[in-house]
Amino acid sequence: MNKQILDNIMTEYNKKRLKAARDADLRRENLYKSLPELEEIDRELKLASINLSRLYLMRPDNIIEQVNMLKERLEELKIRRRIIYKENNIDDKYLEPKYECERCSDTGYLPDKKKCSCLNKQIINHLYTMSNMVHMLRKENFDTFDIGIFSNEGYKNEKLTPKQNMYNILETSEDFCINFHKASMNLLFYGGTGLGKTFMCNCIAKALIDKEVSVLYETAFSLFEIVENHKFNKQAETEENRMNYNMIFDCDLLIIDDLGTEFNNSFTNAELFNIINERLITERKTIISTNLSLEQLRDTYTDRIMSRVFNNFVPLKFYGMDLRWESK
Repeated sequence: MNKQILDNIMTEYNKKRLKAARDADLRRENLYKSLPELEEIDRELKLASINLSRLYLMRPDNIIEQVNMLKERLEELKIRRRIIYKENNIDDKYLEPKYECERCSDTGYLPDKKKCSCLNKQIINHLYTMSNMVHMLRKENFDTFDIGIFSNEGYKNEKLTPKQNMYNILETSEDFCINFHKASMNLLFYGGTGLGKTFMCNCIAKALIDKEVSVLYETAFSLFEIVENHKFNKQAETEENRMNYNMIFDCDLLIIDDLGTEFNNSFTNAELFNIINERLITERKTIISTNLSLEQLRDTYTDRIMSRVFNNFVPLKFYGMDLRWESK
């Protein structure tokens, strides 16, 4: 998981704890105004506790006598405070900070140092937001994937029917998710429009984000727009653009959709190579989706790019009838 994401979440936890402490201070201030005796009791309790600590440090000759006297006074004060609380229907924990998560006291971690369920939820929510796929993933995921929409009739010169082919793609995609942190695998989805490539990207993204894997989804056009703004417009660059640029290289999984629809030139070729090559070096996974055939990809991009792609990506061909037209 991206360190920046966790840092942002922990900053939010710090703000929550500060707010809880401020709210508790405000409740104490208001309570003391309405019940001044409580303020005096609490002040005397603190003073007695300090004096008790001093006795243990100084070790006077009559320490036992003095300690017993202080302990008796402490108990009297506590009893009187409980009575006041009861008479005024005040909860015993009224002055304690009220945390959003009582299990971890808004620290994100349990006493055994394990992540609290609230932190896991926060991480996943941040990953959804940063993936740029929040709304789409609710509709397009493995649970909503319908293999029945693919034809079981032979298609052109392909050995497998579109449905049989999609079973293979589905199996590979699920294996990609299951073994994400083990196997060194990148995926290349290629084929015509409306065949399920983007849907499958979304299925993978949803499954991995739910496992706290950082995923960034960008179309090729928006990807190079982010890079261009970072390279040539630094003074006016937004924080969101800067974060997205860093995520291109740092996220666990980068999904580049619709490769081939961008304006292709020497700049985009150089940056695409840089992105793919850097992610291969750092062993971060990438999925590329394109409407171009393998031959068209070879003709469109440099030999350096295609060498990296053909040697490090598993090519998965999508074919059949355009499902978007079939569903109309």
